[in-house]
Amino acid sequence: MTHIPAARRPGLAEHLRDKGAAMRDAARRRPESSDWDEEIGAVCVADDATGVRKVRVGDWSLVGDGGPDIGGFGLGPSSPELLCAVISTCLTHTVLCIAALSDVSLDRAEVRVNARNNDARFFGVPTEAPAVPYDLTAVVELRGAASPEKLAELLAAADARCPMLQLVRSQHTVTVRPA
Repeated sequence: MTHIPAARRPGLAEHLRDKGAAMRDAARRRPESSDWDEEIGAVCVADDATGVRKVRVGDWSLVGDGGPDIGGFGLGPSSPELLCAVISTCLTHTVLCIAALSDVSLDRAEVRVNARNNDARFFGVPTEAPAVPYDLTAVVELRGAASPEKLAELLAAADARCPMLQLVRSQHTVTVRPA
């Protein structure tokens, strides 16, 4: 019987080489801080009998919803769950960016973010729990050819540089105004 090897699909390590090259090229083409300034945004609309929150971010759409206890239908993640997702994707991307620029080969990066949440105050139930998601924990698994020490350095750098972690750990003003 002839053994035919399975076609090798390019993996994360190959992507990181391309990502590093693209990032270095972009840095050469856009050397000034002002070259990177951009306005970003999202729009959320609730306008039907489900109350589902339809979110539009650029060319992408997703929905947010709550479970039955809060009058939702569970048609999408709750806002606190979306917060965990945002932190998870940002920390993962930060790991990938730093790995790409540092020539650290990875085969897998997995970031699991959990938080505690307590909606009691929405129901008029007295609580000592924070009004925001709390006890956030990110569990990061990195696999690759790099040494455990190099992977630990990569994780520490990502922890220090992840924009969404920095946002959650700091206080910023958010202006809310009528349209």
